[in-house]
Amino acid sequence: MDFGCGPGFYTIPLAKVARRVIAVDVSPKMLEKVVANAKKHHTSVNHVQSDGSKIELENASVDVILLVHVFHEIGEKATVLGEFKRILRDAGRLVIVERAKGNVFSRKFGAPIMNVEHVISEVKQEAFILAQRISLGDDAILIFQKTGNGNSSHT
Repeated sequence: MDFGCGPGFYTIPLAKVARRVIAVDVSPKMLEKVVANAKKHHTSVNHVQSDGSKIELENASVDVILLVHVFHEIGEKATVLGEFKRILRDAGRLVIVERAKGNVFSRKFGAPIMNVEHVISEVKQEAFILAQRISLGDDAILIFQKTGNGNSSHT
């Protein structure tokens, strides 16, 4: 699932290699664009309109949830993370990409620079464990795993 998919910058490449891709965005116009882009690239995507507080998908129906420069936009993070946990399969992965550093220009344009430790703390509070942390340019890629027991004290 590509959460906050926009026009499908990541959704379309995912759809070329994954069995099933779900594009989720709060904007109906963005969902129209991602569907049109999928057709143009001869791929297929399912789409769901949601701000994340209620995602119309079955429990344990998603393997991976991807958020690229989106986590900072989420208002009710605990609610949305709860929905992510509900729809992720056991041992499912939550991948969050956020800007972790930058220069004068990146501070004025694009995604805001996030405190990565704060993001990790917020996600771990909702019973995810940090499985991997990758630095890529100015971005931090944080890969979390869903836990079954609610214990978020792992690193």
